[in-house]
Amino acid sequence: MHEAIEKILVPTDGSEESESAFAAILPLVKAYAPEVTVLYVLEDPDASYSPPSQIAKVCRGVRSAGMNAHLELREGKPAEEILRAAKAKNVDLIAMSTHGRSGVRRLVAGSVAESVLRRAVVPLLVTRQGSNSQSWKKIVVALDGSGRGDSILPDAFRLAKKLGSTIDFVRVALPIVNPTGVGEIPMIPFPPDDPMPYLKTVVARAKSEGIDANAVGLEGRASFEILRHLEESGAGLLCMATHGRTGLTRVLMGSIAEEMVRKAPCPVLLRRSVIWADESGKGAPSKGVEVCGAGAE
Repeated sequence: MHEAIEKILVPTDGSEESESAFAAILPLVKAYAPEVTVLYVLEDPDASYSPPSQIAKVCRGVRSAGMNAHLELREGKPAEEILRAAKAKNVDLIAMSTHGRSGVRRLVAGSVAESVLRRAVVPLLVTRQGSNSQSWKKIVVALDGSGRGDSILPDAFRLAKKLGSTIDFVRVALPIVNPTGVGEIPMIPFPPDDPMPYLKTVVARAKSEGIDANAVGLEGRASFEILRHLEESGAGLLCMATHGRTGLTRVLMGSIAEEMVRKAPCPVLLRRSVIWADESGKGAPSKGVEVCGAGAE
């Protein structure tokens, strides 16, 4: 994410659920006044190459909300075209929504958002219908103490400084483990890792940049504790990094980030901590057209 967020790509399929992504980016629109590309991908090559009525209505709505938005139509596979559009437009952020309670299981598993995050070189803002998208004055950053986890920090710092937000840096320690003794030899319980020394160093970094920040050390099951803190703190945004080349496949499926995307009461900003070349994005441009003016209206 650049210092200024100048361009945002918002893919939509015309459903009510997908429109929640526009509400999620409103704090960014107010702060940066970015150019917003509303992307609709036609998967049927025989379909009419014109804006569906619902998509045109979406574009009218976001323009009336004060967004500098235009509609772009592309033909092909959604994930591939989202990536190509993001590269062609040189966007700073991709914003997408999940559909329904099943969240990533419907949208991500082996399909669109998983493929996008696995190859995108910009952060992905994921939200779901009904999420709290009104204010990002409280940002929660979930960390695991690793360098890869820390890759989300520059994004969080930039947003907090621009929006005047307070950041809660959260790390969850596993609870005390009491192993069973072997024979008559008692086993010493393994104490939980103390998250506070690490969190205090991160807080010090944030405060050195003029950011109001707190260290929040928790203990228990990570997803449950993070979700509880999001609810209790009234957070407007959760930031976290995904690890490795496989993106969501490694980190989300059946793990912490999947639950965050599926259950978090606010949008989730995800950054992949390892960037790798996307060969598919280097091919010839697909057929695409920007629909502005009367067509978008």
